Amino acid sequence: MTEPDPAERLSADDLATLRAEQFTAAALAAHRGGAQPSRPGTCANCGCGCLPAAVYCDDDCRADHQHRQGVLRRQGRAA
Repeated sequence: MTEPDPAERLSADDLATLRAEQFTAAALAAHRGGAQPSRPGTCANCGCGCLPAAVYCDDDCRADHQHRQGVLRRQGRAA
């Protein structure tokens, strides 16, 4: 997706196309994503240190995060 030139005025159709691209990109990222740590070696749930390639520090953190994400999805508030 290319960003429009800020000096360029976009038509309503161009704006709709840009929004659709942004929505699609966000949906794909959410679908692929799951939990991604903010930086290597940081638990995506509690923020504690963990192994460099790990997403969660232990099974309890993974289960807790997945449970909370499931509740948010059911409520239509998934991040």
